[in-house]
Amino acid sequence: MEIPRHHLRTYGTLHRRIMPDRIRFDEACRTVYSGGRLIKGIGTKGEKSVHAVLKNYYEPFHDSQEQKIGGYIADIVGENGIIEIQTGHFSSLKEKLRTFLAVSRVTVVFPVFTKKRIITLDGDTGEVKSRRTSPLKETAYEIFPNLFPIAEFLRNDNLSFIIVLLEADELRIPPESVGRKKRHRNRLSVIDRVPTAIVDEVSIDSPRDWKKLIPCLFDEDYTTESLAKAAGISRETASVALSALFRGGVVERTGKKGNAYTYRFSE
Repeated sequence: MEIPRHHLRTYGTLHRRIMPDRIRFDEACRTVYSGGRLIKGIGTKGEKSVHAVLKNYYEPFHDSQEQKIGGYIADIVGENGIIEIQTGHFSSLKEKLRTFLAVSRVTVVFPVFTKKRIITLDGDTGEVKSRRTSPLKETAYEIFPNLFPIAEFLRNDNLSFIIVLLEADELRIPPESVGRKKRHRNRLSVIDRVPTAIVDEVSIDSPRDWKKLIPCLFDEDYTTESLAKAAGISRETASVALSALFRGGVVERTGKKGNAYTYRFSE
């Protein structure tokens, strides 16, 4: 299967960009938010703002978006291959990747939110009722729990990732606006996350690039606990990261230190 040549066009060079292109990101936001999209889209099942903005950020040429490849729709098809914007769980990617990786390089773009402002709206009018900053801050390590369903592809030379760190407004409305039962009336429903700024991008172009998030595993053997200290992350996060990379063959177990396994990047 070959990708049609008229799809082999892209805007800029995806894998060589070091810093986020904030001007292009702002242009993507304006493209998506024009025409009162945020008010008109409340409660609909249309494309969410994060997905739409990132799709236009990585490929503003619309004829390279939403292209059919082997029975599946790819978000972007360009000279750098296929780009998939994945805002949900990676289990839905498994069969797509099996098809896409056989014919092209594939980059999975995964957004995380380093800062969110919670905005509560009136479900009927869209009027802003309250604003507050969420105390929760996500990091690039959020990707690791999602890797388990696609672990079999982690050593595939055609697979890469971009973890894009964003700031966003999270729009919420009362549940009665979306047909929830009255017993849930105190819970607000998230209807959209609206990107407001791009903070950074972490590119994983090969299995060894995971060292950007999991350092020190080339020359030494590490347990979960010692890796957590070295990387400045929680023990739980280190455990999930090592488990996902071990399942994908990116790291290997080299022995034990007490009752704990030791790990090192695979050769």
